[in-house]
Amino acid sequence: MTDTANPPIALQRARLIVLAACYGLLLNFLVSSLMVLNGLAAATLVIWLVQIIPLAIFLPGLHQSRLRSFAWVSFVILLYFMHGVLVAFDPGRRWFGLIEVSLCAVAFVALIIYIRQYRQYYQVRL
Repeated sequence: MTDTANPPIALQRARLIVLAACYGLLLNFLVSSLMVLNGLAAATLVIWLVQIIPLAIFLPGLHQSRLRSFAWVSFVILLYFMHGVLVAFDPGRRWFGLIEVSLCAVAFVALIIYIRQYRQYYQVRL
């Protein structure tokens, strides 16, 4: 029988890495929106909200360690990865794109590790 109160260290670390990468993406979007649009305006807020809503929808599930939320975020992260690659080709925003791509890659690997470890430890299907 598995202990639900104390999951393995690898599972806890993967979850923390996923959360850190997701919050890093949110922060990256905020900073890039403020830097590119030169200040805080209504358009800046709208653009930032459009960028973060797909990821923010799943944050409660990530905090509650719901396996399906982790699975869905792995798909959403791939969209952010594509966005980051496109942004990286813009000379004025290159660093924001590279940071986004890096955070997405880290998050995706941690998501896959988390999902695999979770399924093995708790013997559940996705």
